Parts: sequence; structure tokens; C-alpha cells
Amino acid sequence: MSTGLDYPGARPFQRTDSGRFFGRAAEAAELREVWQRNQLTFMYGPAGIGKTSLLAAGVLPLIEGNNVDLLPVGGFSKGSSYPVAAPGEHTPYTLALLRSWSTPGTVSQLRRLTVDEFVARRTEFRDPAVLLLAAIDQADDLFAGPQSRQQQRWRFLRELQDALQEPSLRLLISVRDEALPQFTEAIGRGAQFRLNALEPEQACRAVEGPGLFEPTAARDLVEAVRTSRMVTAEGSRRRVVADRIEPALLQVACAGLWESLRPRSGAIRQRDLRRRGDVDAALSIYCGETIAAVADIHDIPAAWLRLWLIRTFITDIGFLEAAGEGVAEGAGLPPTVARGLEDRYLLRSLAGQPVSSRLYQLISDRIVEPLRHARDDMTPAEDAGEYLLAAERALIAGELDLAERYAAKAREAAPQTALRLHAQADSLLGNLAYEKGDLDQAVAHYRNAASLFEAAREHGSVALLLAATGRTLAARGDLLAAINELHAAVLRMPADGIIQTELSAAVQELAWRLATGDRGPSISPG
Repeated sequence: MSTGLDYPGARPFQRTDSGRFFGRAAEAAELREVWQRNQLTFMYGPAGIGKTSLLAAGVLPLIEGNNVDLLPVGGFSKGSSYPVAAPGEHTPYTLALLRSWSTPGTVSQLRRLTVDEFVARRTEFRDPAVLLLAAIDQADDLFAGPQSRQQQRWRFLRELQDALQEPSLRLLISVRDEALPQFTEAIGRGAQFRLNALEPEQACRAVEGPGLFEPTAARDLVEAVRTSRMVTAEGSRRRVVADRIEPALLQVACAGLWESLRPRSGAIRQRDLRRRGDVDAALSIYCGETIAAVADIHDIPAAWLRLWLIRTFITDIGFLEAAGEGVAEGAGLPPTVARGLEDRYLLRSLAGQPVSSRLYQLISDRIVEPLRHARDDMTPAEDAGEYLLAAERALIAGELDLAERYAAKAREAAPQTALRLHAQADSLLGNLAYEKGDLDQAVAHYRNAASLFEAAREHGSVALLLAATGRTLAARGDLLAAINELHAAVLRMPADGIIQTELSAAVQELAWRLATGDRGPSISPG
């Protein structure tokens, strides 16, 4: 769905959107106070409730003063396109989080740091009265991966617990309901801030704030979003008015109506909305595009997926039905289908259920009829950046095949002139190939990514990719080629001691082999 500039639709608000983020001022101020007062704070709530938006567009702009050191908002998937060949002793979660907390030029320096060591270095030579504010968004990604990573998860959580021994650290963790108990059990309860759906007055301010709907039109729109009219199998009608409004659905409706009703001048009026506004149509388009996108990436028919959603999650009399991930698998669908629909705010996992046995439900009664009437021939909205983010999340969750499909989609959707995005997608594909043990493919992708970053004049990224290529060649046993790549990386980044050490190790091993005639397995420089 094409979205108006002032209404992001299903996309979360970003920090640059703070000037058009309305309706959550009191919650933003309260969360800022809780965050700065407590060493550990949890903001929790279901998918689509607005946690990312509140943090980025509501809370961060309120952080000011010389007594705080504010890190970039962290996550476990952000920056997963950076080359990670031979990452040493790190857990993938540690490296991903430290990358997201840091600037690109310092990435290679992080490979030997734990979370607590990173925090200690950040606070070592500073006035202890200065607070270090750190946040982890979408922290439930930690528990989305395979069971085989359980030991790495617990190692990471111990690092996080050790980091909390630093008195000046103020850590905010934003997490979905179902993952909260796992965090609190591992690192403590902390202060807890639950984020709920919008009250009607909050929703009106969110719609009216950007100035594109007159107040009376804004109120009518909110009423239309909170009111569900459902038809039973026998043809009778049922009307439900919700006490609260789902932020994601509200923004989707705003974006769709602004796109279809945009006046030549001024704001949308009440009579415009009543004559030509169709909230159900906007939500139907959203349902159709979302289903098309998830169906496309999983290579299943959109019509079949929509019918499965209706049969599984809506009863004959129009009530919402809950179903577990096993229902999807029983229908021949991978569990990533349900998670993809949750990430796009059609489904919601229910609170109180363990992550390993999720129960899902439609996000709201309000999409029952739009879902039933959604078209099956919708074209997925092609957004290369969103595809790349989805690929990064799938990679950190250990869903390698899905990550590869998303990365390929990112390359297809990106304009040829978007060199950086193409380079990131190739680098991520290199990471995937490396993790799968296909070292030849990893080298090919890393080299292609380096060429693209070179064309984009991002020389620091080129050095990182040359180093990753060198490590991969060393792991393959091709030491001479590895030395050439690592030497090229050192020339571009001469102050990086880690790459210098890796180069030295490769040279020493090659010299030893030449002296002894040994052609055995290489000693990994990582």
C-alpha cells in the first residue's frame, strides 16, 4: 500500500518521524523517566502495539542534556549484513547487538568484546554521574532461533547480566509479551512498562496531529476503525465497538484514506470522509498486500493462504479463533508463515504462552470482514529496504533458507543505482553461504559486495569485506590468496590490530607449510 508521508501505514515510526508522531506524549514522558531512573526497564506488549514507534519517535527526542550518553537503539538483527566470517568466540547475539550500538568504522574492533566489556570501555574514563542509556528493540528475536543455539542465548544473557553491574548503565529492553518471562527469569524483573492499544482520544490526536484530517473527520475515522461489523455464516450481522484502537490498523487506515481522498488543498473534511471514505477498503488492500507478500516469499498461492487464515482464525459466527503453530505445519505451512504474518500485524501471538508453543489470533475483530473481502491478485509492495531487514531477522533467527529468499528479493527490488543496498544484500548472502559451509559462494558474494561498496566509496566497508574474504579463503585452505586479501584490508585500515594479527597468523602458517611441506588444514585466523 502506498502511504502518505505523514502516516507510515504498517511501518513503525522512526526517529525522523517525531514531528508527526502524536497521541503518545504522556506515555513517552513516563517511559523516559522510568528508563532513566532504573538500571533495567522492560517495555512490553504484543506485536503492532507501537513499541518501536514509541521508543524511536516518542522517547528518544526527549533525551537531552550533558548527563547522558545515548547509544543508538540496538537489536539482534540490525547490521547482520556486515561480514561475519570467522567471528571468533562471539555469540551471534553479542556481535549483532554491539554492531547496532556502534558506528560502522569500529565493527572489526568488537569481535573480541563481550557486552559487559563493551559497557566497561564505554564508561571507563567518564564522570560516573553521566548515565549510559542503552536500548534493545525487538528483543524477542533472541528466542526466535533454533534450539541448538540455546547455549549461546544463555551465554549472551550472562553477559547482559554482568553488564548491569555497571552503576551508570540504564538498559531498556523492548519485547513482545510472550518473551518477557524468559528475560526476567534470566536477568531480573526490572521496572516494567506495559504498552497498550490507543484510547479513543489518543487515536484522535494521532490522526488529527499531522493536520491532514479536520477534527470531526478524525473522530469519524477513529470510530470507523474501532467498530467491527461482521456477518455470520447464516447471514446475520454482529457489531462490536472496541474500547481501544490498534495503532497499526489506525495508521494503515489513515495512509489509505489520505492516498485516496487527498484534497487539492487543506485537510480532509468530515463530508469527504462520509461520502468517499472507505475504511474497509483500505484495510482490505492492506490484508491483500500482506498476504501476497508472505505468500510470495514462501512460494504458496495467496488465495490458499487467505482461505487458510479465514478457516483457521474466524468461527462461523464471526468470532476470533486461536490456533497454534502446529496448525500451520499440519496444513503444510512452515512456522515462518505465521511469524511473517505476525511481523506484518495480521496475526498476534497470545500473551502467557511459551515461545516454543505459540498460540496465534487475528490482530483484531476489525479485520475479519476486510480479510474475507481481500483480493487474491494483489501485488506485494516491493521495498528493498524492508526485504533486507527481513533477511537480517531471518538470519539471526537461524532461518537460513528464508533469509536467502529475502536477500534475493532485496536485490531484485533495489534500483541498480542503490549500490549500498545491493552491497549489503550480497554481504548478507556471503554470511549465509559461510554459515552453510559453502566457502566458494561466500567468497564470491563478499568480493561482489566489496566491489559495490568500492563504487559507492564506502572504503571502511570494503576493508571489512576484504578481511572477511581473507578469513574465508584461509578457512578453505587457500593461504596465499587469503594473505593477499588480508594485506589489502590492512592497507585500507592500518590501525586495525585484529586484521593485522590475522594477516600475521596466515603468513606464519604459510611459512610453516612451505618449510615442512605440510598441506593439512589451515589454522583459522579468527
